[in-house]
Amino acid sequence: MSPELTTILMLASLLVLLAGFPIAFGVGTVGLVFGLITTGPAFLYMMPIRVMSGTLSEYILAAVPLFIFMGTMMQTSGVAERAFQVLHKWMSGVNGGLSVATVVLAILFAATTGVVGASETAIGLLAVPAMLKARYSQSLASGCICAGGTLGILIPPSIMLILYAPMAGVSVIQMFAGAIIPGLLLGISYIAYILIRCAINPELGPALPPEERLKFLSKESLVMGVKYLVPPSLLVALVLGSIFFGVASPTEAGAVGSIGATLLSLIYKQLTWAAFKENCYITLRITAMIIFIALAANLFTGAFLSAGCGQVITDFLLGLGFGRWGIFLTMLCIILFLGMFIDWIGILLIVVPIFSPMLLTLGFEPLWVGLVICTSLQISFLTPPFAYSIFYLKGLDLGLDLMEMYKGIIPFVFLQILVVILLILFPPLCLWLPKVLGG
Repeated sequence: MSPELTTILMLASLLVLLAGFPIAFGVGTVGLVFGLITTGPAFLYMMPIRVMSGTLSEYILAAVPLFIFMGTMMQTSGVAERAFQVLHKWMSGVNGGLSVATVVLAILFAATTGVVGASETAIGLLAVPAMLKARYSQSLASGCICAGGTLGILIPPSIMLILYAPMAGVSVIQMFAGAIIPGLLLGISYIAYILIRCAINPELGPALPPEERLKFLSKESLVMGVKYLVPPSLLVALVLGSIFFGVASPTEAGAVGSIGATLLSLIYKQLTWAAFKENCYITLRITAMIIFIALAANLFTGAFLSAGCGQVITDFLLGLGFGRWGIFLTMLCIILFLGMFIDWIGILLIVVPIFSPMLLTLGFEPLWVGLVICTSLQISFLTPPFAYSIFYLKGLDLGLDLMEMYKGIIPFVFLQILVVILLILFPPLCLWLPKVLGG
């Protein structure tokens, strides 16, 4: 079988199976079947060596369950609820203030968990009832929660960055440092959009009545801020600061963060044995899912590359005559298209090993490429038909209309695309902080 035919059949089979099977089983099946067809029984002997010397030997992957546990423990510690109460009171006198408070909470929560589902669930349960009670439009309420929740996979400590770095040969610490400015830029753009939109049309997010407001500089306000915002902020600073200043590796910092989140839960009197066990089970399930997908993707890319399909893709893209920038933008469009149908983990583990060598050959900076790709993958959570962020929020059954939710995410998708364009036009947005910390 020619490499060209193999490429077409593998990609077509992948799209068909992913439409009806869990991603790990679909990807793994395609890799195993075509590996046996193209390489023969030797493929079965090659893959365990490839997996053990590659995917499972990466020490940095030990940080994945630690950061997941940190995030789940923060979710059950009551930190999000108390922090939202403070932000709710502070911003209640501003049109769109509750939506702004929601985005600020999403930024804070993104820095304590590396996954989207946990942060969006916690924020949605708190913010949606409050905004609907304050007569906010459903589109604005759902849009800011869905968009804010996606920050969890970009702002460090991000599971996506941990998975991407070893595959592309980039330092996880540099990826963490480089993702801070794009993540904050996204959050600030969301806040600016909400304030401008609500200033033009206050009915979308009306301010609360004076009797429900709390002055920012009042004694009660400051006490609440110190009590409920400072502890989680200090935990974030401790975890990320220890990584950036070389005090601890990401894995060690993840352990510190897990202990810190558990202590916060204990301090806020939310730590129970049942909650602790449930968080352990959630961590185990998410970690197992990631490992299974990683192993399946390894099967697929191993078969794909050993059959010469990687070279077919390279020759095809080079033959388009778009130049190096045209090829890069074509790859981004492919990633955005796949994001409409496939979870980001599958895209990352399948596409990066195929595209990364080609981009390095074309002379692109690996760290910059990684941050642009990871920022682009955020968009996949909001783009239909499989907009995972919408399904997370809809699954909470908070009375939101699905069409209003789709309408609400459209402006935030354009903001995400705008930030990606800024990162492409101005690479220092990604590379400045890693250089400063590296120096």
